[in-house]
Amino acid sequence: MLSIIIPTLNEEKYLGRLLRLIKKQSYQPKEIIVADGSSTDKTISIARSFGCRIIKGGTPAQGRTAGGKKAKGKILLFLDADVIFRGTNFLKRIIDNYKNDQNSIASVWFVSQEQNAVNKFICWAANLNKKINLIITKKWRVITGEFGIFIICSKHIFDAVGFFPTFANNTFTMEDTLFFREAIKKGFQYRVFPEKIYMSGRRIKNKNLFKLLVWGILTLLIIITSFLNPKVNNHILRGYEEMRKGI
Repeated sequence: MLSIIIPTLNEEKYLGRLLRLIKKQSYQPKEIIVADGSSTDKTISIARSFGCRIIKGGTPAQGRTAGGKKAKGKILLFLDADVIFRGTNFLKRIIDNYKNDQNSIASVWFVSQEQNAVNKFICWAANLNKKINLIITKKWRVITGEFGIFIICSKHIFDAVGFFPTFANNTFTMEDTLFFREAIKKGFQYRVFPEKIYMSGRRIKNKNLFKLLVWGILTLLIIITSFLNPKVNNHILRGYEEMRKGI
């Protein structure tokens, strides 16, 4: 029933850890799809050792889109390679929750894996954003933003939206945010399950301070301006996606 989709690019440090956690779950997915963006490290060999289905990916948006199209399960769970979760019944609780309303697209609450002030702040801000989304979706059927670290939806919801937008679509917004927005526009519900996913600080470690600052400013501008759906130069969007690689 469940297909897990993980976009990767040089994830040898994290992928094995996540796959071991998945294999220990009391509920096992129908398949694990690794959508790889031409990794040059041991990512592919690690994925093969766990019996994953490997397909061609690219940017996070391209990887999630490719995985969603190839998935055989009725429920899709998109995960980033660096996340972890607690306990052996995490997936079972997620599936039991989702079975109650398969007309929804859902996330969970984020927690920092490390005692890192910046990463803890990012998680706090993301969770505050989720609380705001839960309020405004009831009245205006829109969200301010969401994150691709954890997304669960049915296959028919993914098919209804069709793809995670990339720079080629020339839309000035984050691919995960727009995917949620399009699903909500089409009448599907937004939910946040009472579960926690633990996010690593690699989004900070992989960037020097300048690139991290630029990425943060771009993210803020994208969230604000995406309500207007402006068309912008593909070079700007390509630069944003390049910064997204490895985060």
